[in-house]
Amino acid sequence: MRKALIWIGGLLCGIGAALIVASAVSSSTGVSPSYNFGNPAKFQFYLVPLWQIGCAIAVAGGACLLASRWVRGGTS
Repeated sequence: MRKALIWIGGLLCGIGAALIVASAVSSSTGVSPSYNFGNPAKFQFYLVPLWQIGCAIAVAGGACLLASRWVRGGTS
């Protein structure tokens, strides 16, 4: 269980960091990447910047890494 949490946490932190870097690079070129959580058919647009999504994913990965410290590794 502990190894799985370390792998999942590391993967999520890496994906989150990649999204934050991609957002920073895109913003430097004048493009503001975002994801629409609304329904375009109903003209509902809830645009969330990509860096915020990356931060949320990285925080989830950090929580997995912290949880791996508390879980006993039965078969490390």
